[in-house]
Amino acid sequence: MRIKFSPHSLERIKERGIDKKVVTEAIRFPDKIEISGVNKNRFLIKKIYYHQKLKRDHLLIIVVEKANAVLKIVTIIDTSKISKYI
Repeated sequence: MRIKFSPHSLERIKERGIDKKVVTEAIRFPDKIEISGVNKNRFLIKKIYYHQKLKRDHLLIIVVEKANAVLKIVTIIDTSKISKYI
């Protein structure tokens, strides 16, 4: 499956100092996948990872939409509040 980054998601990746490889690995090996409560065509991919700049575990929440063979990344949420969202 092909992964496509929206311009908004690329902005969020840059703002949060996350490597795109971390995002693609999270999609390939998620800790949890949920259907969005707001939009049933969207999925939330959740992955705990080690944030290199902040030197601690963080939760990456990737909002995606699937269309045919393309997985479109809508936005990226990065938080240290792991227990709140898992």
